[in-house]
Amino acid sequence: MPAVTVNPRARGFTLVEMAIVLVVLGLVAGALVTPLAARIEATQRRETAALLDDIAEALIGFALLHGRLPCPSLEADPASPAYGLEQPPPCADAAPGHLPWRTLALPAHDAWGSPRVAAGAPWIGHWRYLPDKHFTTGPILLATLPGSGIRVRDHGGEALTTADSRIVAVVYSAGPNRRDDGRNASWSPGAPTFEAGEPTPGFDDQLRWISHPLFIARLAQGGRL
Repeated sequence: MPAVTVNPRARGFTLVEMAIVLVVLGLVAGALVTPLAARIEATQRRETAALLDDIAEALIGFALLHGRLPCPSLEADPASPAYGLEQPPPCADAAPGHLPWRTLALPAHDAWGSPRVAAGAPWIGHWRYLPDKHFTTGPILLATLPGSGIRVRDHGGEALTTADSRIVAVVYSAGPNRRDDGRNASWSPGAPTFEAGEPTPGFDDQLRWISHPLFIARLAQGGRL
């Protein structure tokens, strides 16, 4: 029987060749995963922006029905009947609050959030909310002006609101990193200055405010004034 000659290179991949293949596959997978993650985040940001629009409309709707804005929700225990409901007026503005989502019949959190199951659980993705103190007690009149001094600035510190565009309420999402960024992490009732703008490596919050002129116009249009 004639001898069979085996080509050494036909025996399979060498370790070096396997390593090269794995590196190439890893690069290809990484190139596919990164755009997918970016698309998912863009979708989540659009969903959160739409929810913020719904929140603004719900706050105005509440004011049309009750003649005032709701107080923040301060109850931390999910087992409490008051959880997710507004704190009864007058509002306590000595501490940051959350949106009273149950009062407004809205989702409790943004696209990155999750429900809480215990009083000590973190508020992952739950809406932060601050109304002006002059608009949480009725009646609201044409002459009623904001008194809490709420301001919004861009990343460079420039004011996004002026005396002609006072704010009656602000609400925001902490974004995909699930933490307050920039001025949103340091505001206090004595200095309620917030930050808004396009996402950056150090800032991904999404914020909406309701201006005084818009708010008064909507109340007048709805027959409340």
